[in-house]
Amino acid sequence: MEAAEIMENKIQVRSNLDILARFTASYPVDVAGAASAIGVRVLIDELPLGVSGKIQRDERGGYYIVANKAEPEVRQRFTIAHELGHYIYHRALIGDGIADSPAYRAPDETVYETTPLERVHETQANQFAANFLMPRKLIRQAEAEHPQANVQQLAQLFKVSEDAMRIRKGMPTKKQEALLDFERVDVD
Repeated sequence: MEAAEIMENKIQVRSNLDILARFTASYPVDVAGAASAIGVRVLIDELPLGVSGKIQRDERGGYYIVANKAEPEVRQRFTIAHELGHYIYHRALIGDGIADSPAYRAPDETVYETTPLERVHETQANQFAANFLMPRKLIRQAEAEHPQANVQQLAQLFKVSEDAMRIRKGMPTKKQEALLDFERVDVD
């Protein structure tokens, strides 16, 4: 990539982030509206088992995201935000399209052999999705407006999974908590 191309890419990223910031003024974040505002179409459709979503280039050179209609709405929303992260930060790696599956979250590095994306790109897209759907300032606002709300209730307010909210708040997921509880059991 040449210097002018890098500068143009940085300007485009900043422009998209400025547009998306308008959607983080209230919860739950309108993730489909945000995608549309930066020119990315969102579809909810059937996808193969194990594929949460994908981002692809259309015949006109634009992009669209497909979220798996078989998955819960909270998962679809996170997937759309995750794919937006790829669009903003990894567009040069998308090519004609990439599909995200649970395999990308697996410890087996061989899942990256068929895509230009690496684990670091998936981590960045997940971080973007969490930051976008659950901005810390909005979480603080929700906690002030609903002081008795627990993590499950906050997750419902933001239309995210309970585990996503737990991770965002720096708490163990339910599965991690169960493992911790199991480790604490005295087996004498």
